[in-house]
Amino acid sequence: MTAPTLVERFWAVGAEAGWTGIEDAVVAAERLVGKPIRVREEQFLADEPVCGFVATLEHQHLVMISPTPSPTFRAFVIGHELGHVLHGHQESAPQAAAIRSLIPDLPEYKVERALARGLFENEYERQAELFADRLAQLLRGHRERPSAFRGVFG
Repeated sequence: MTAPTLVERFWAVGAEAGWTGIEDAVVAAERLVGKPIRVREEQFLADEPVCGFVATLEHQHLVMISPTPSPTFRAFVIGHELGHVLHGHQESAPQAAAIRSLIPDLPEYKVERALARGLFENEYERQAELFADRLAQLLRGHRERPSAFRGVFG
């Protein structure tokens, strides 16, 4: 029998813990990858063709997301980025090249890969989107009431 992957371990922890918010999932992911995952809203992303991305730095994963009034959309974007981290997509050099081609004037720190919503011919994006869908379902499944319409659409 093979050892469970980070993704499999993440789902097992989530099912057992009964997470109700994205913050719980971020903390669990930090523990599994062994370094902090910092989430920041960045205004410069509001005008870019991406909703978020991850920069994998030496001592942390930095998740940057576009500002949004919707907590549900915010959680989904963060979930997508967690999917990239837990799947290990940052290990792929072509991902860094792809984001540089989308946003050539991005600040000069090392961007390992980015969320390019709509580019689903990319297997990494498909995996991260499915991960975010499953995480959203897990979070909803542990809430006492469904998300409000206003929370989804701002």
